[in-house]
Amino acid sequence: METRLRALFAWLLERLIGALVLFMVALAFMQVVLRYGFSAAILWVEEISVMALIWLAWLGITYLWLSRSHIAVDLLPTLLPPAGERRLRLAIELLGLLAGATLAFISLETLEMYADMDLGSLEIDASLKYYPVTVGGVGLALAALLNLWQRWGEPDSEAAP
Repeated sequence: METRLRALFAWLLERLIGALVLFMVALAFMQVVLRYGFSAAILWVEEISVMALIWLAWLGITYLWLSRSHIAVDLLPTLLPPAGERRLRLAIELLGLLAGATLAFISLETLEMYADMDLGSLEIDASLKYYPVTVGGVGLALAALLNLWQRWGEPDSEAAP
């Protein structure tokens, strides 16, 4: 069950990240063609591109944590015995869970703070720019939870023959 849930979450994140990259490339291409081909520009393209980049970053953080592909310094784990390394990795996942949950909770205040402001040329709610932080915090917490679930089921290396 846990493996299927991890695979589904990773698959969904990969598709969302890929779609956002394609969307950003299409926006940039459209802006270049309009600007240099027709001497016209669309004002909202930059703001939409920034919002897409923010979404890309937070979805990327979630995906990297889930797949354990993020940058890590592995000096300390290599100095520990296998059981100590396992405990350290569990502690790191717990910190990821705590950080994600805290970030999601605290970002709700930011959403409320920007709820009555407009976002530049788009004239939409400025809090939309901060939703990726909330979603990223929830995603990070979920990825850490899935990693904890997987690690909890791993046998302790010292107990194995």
